[in-house]
Amino acid sequence: MDHREHFAAIRQRPGLYGLDGSFGQFSAYLAGFDAGTDGRALDGFREWLVGRLGTGDNLAWTGLVLHLAFPGGWPRLRERLTDPAQNAVAVSTLFELLADFLAEREQPDRPAAISPTAGSGADRHGGGPSGPDGRPGPLDR
Repeated sequence: MDHREHFAAIRQRPGLYGLDGSFGQFSAYLAGFDAGTDGRALDGFREWLVGRLGTGDNLAWTGLVLHLAFPGGWPRLRERLTDPAQNAVAVSTLFELLADFLAEREQPDRPAAISPTAGSGADRHGGGPSGPDGRPGPLDR
C-alpha cells in the first residue's frame, strides 16, 4: 500500500486506526507516520503548502492547512475545530491537499522543492549523509 492509499484508508475508516476522525488526531497520526518514515512520507509537503498559500514560511504544515481551509479565519482558529462542521472542512481540506501534493510529487517533471528527498530530515540542517560542503556531517560521526 503506497502513501496515497494509506492516507485514503485512514480517512475512510479512522476508527480502524484508533482515531476519532478529528483534524487534530489525523494530524497527529500523519506526523507520527511521517516520523516513522524518517520524514520521507511528507517530505516537501510544508514547502508545497507555503507555495500554495504564498505565505506562512514560519508555520507548521498543520497551520498552513488550516489557513487554506479557513482563509482569513485566524482569530480563534483552533476553536473552530470544536464545531463538527468546521472540523469536517479542515479534515476534507487536509486530505484533498495531501492527495494533490502526493500526485504532484509523483510527476516526473515535479519541482525540486517537492522531490521526495529535496529537503528531508537531517539534510535540511546540514547533517545526514554529508554536510553542506560535501564532507561527512555531524550526524555521520
